[in-house]
Amino acid sequence: MSGVKPRLPPVADGSDQRPLRTAVVGCGALAHATHLPTIAASPHLTLQVACDRDPAMAASAAQRFGAGRVSSDWRAVVEAADIDLIVLCTHTNLRSELILPALAAGKPVFTEKPAAADEAEMLRIIRAAQDAGVPVCVGHNRRSAPAMRRFLHLAGLARSRGAEVPAIIDRCSALRRPLREERAAQLLIRINDDSRTWKGWECLDPQGVMVYEMVHFIDLALLIAGSPPVRVYASGSNRGNFTQIIDFQDGGSTTIHQTVVGNFDAPKELFEYTAGHVTVALDHFMEVRQHGLAGEPLRSVFPLGIGAEVDDGAGIEAFHRGSARLQALKAAGQPLPCLHVFPDKGHRQHLEAFAAHVRGEGANPCPVEDSFAVTRVALRLLQSARLGQPLPVLPEDHDLVQGDLAGLLKGGL
Repeated sequence: MSGVKPRLPPVADGSDQRPLRTAVVGCGALAHATHLPTIAASPHLTLQVACDRDPAMAASAAQRFGAGRVSSDWRAVVEAADIDLIVLCTHTNLRSELILPALAAGKPVFTEKPAAADEAEMLRIIRAAQDAGVPVCVGHNRRSAPAMRRFLHLAGLARSRGAEVPAIIDRCSALRRPLREERAAQLLIRINDDSRTWKGWECLDPQGVMVYEMVHFIDLALLIAGSPPVRVYASGSNRGNFTQIIDFQDGGSTTIHQTVVGNFDAPKELFEYTAGHVTVALDHFMEVRQHGLAGEPLRSVFPLGIGAEVDDGAGIEAFHRGSARLQALKAAGQPLPCLHVFPDKGHRQHLEAFAAHVRGEGANPCPVEDSFAVTRVALRLLQSARLGQPLPVLPEDHDLVQGDLAGLLKGGL
């Protein structure tokens, strides 16, 4: 599934292909904030259909972002001859039910995470994508964020090269050989969440944020580790205020700490990776800092994704200034130029990269096969929290090959 031939004929002059005619299914808050604006602004995509089970929601999206038509029936979208790409933005209550017939009809699908509600559904989607030879991309957008790409690059250097800048204090180099633990990379992910911003269903979902939100971070943990996961442990409520630990075969470990009693106006996400006596930190997708790597800047800064009209600077200071300015405007009863300031977490880049892949130009930024291990590890963590004990992660939980898939699906999954 690493490549796909261009599906669209060239335009009349033979120079370039026309934009992908795109349908967005699920026109709620996420679609309005990310995918609909991306499609409306992209020269490579055109919004053909806005589809939502609420006709008023679909009509509103169509009017705001210029859709060719509206629909309240996703089945009509799947069957339509004038759709080249489906962007699925619903909750996991609609995944394989749409994705499977879409793939059978030759339509690539960009689906929001999680890609499936359970392991059986994930396997059905993967098999259908492989059988049809049609790509599915999972919306693990943080992979594509400019700041995360910088962080991943530096983490790779830390793992492969180790510290190149002498430490100010080093009392051990001449006294002992390195400890075994010094060869094990560590990743800390802190999520400062504010449950006041949530919708009601998020508190009622049986899997909770421990699955449907943490798959973002589990995906990154598995991507960064460079070693298979072997054990997981989770403690806390699946609705929030929990800690998740993933141990890897090489001795490395990832700790994900999440809180729902934080403040929305504070930076939400902090990633800190340590390996080979190098420390790399990503602060709310606004800046990346590193210590220990020669020839790399100590600090790389990035602009806001939403809120440039409030602050057009870069780095974590721009986020703080923008938040403070919005608070001041709100306190004074003045109109707000935007609802909030928000970093660039890669939503636009992720969807654009998948559109390019569908056109035969580059790799799929997150093939659905990549979500196999993410889904299984997420469900193991949820099970661990409910049982109150660590659980093993077996090779078949993360290492999917074609033979395994065929065998698993023979059982009727």
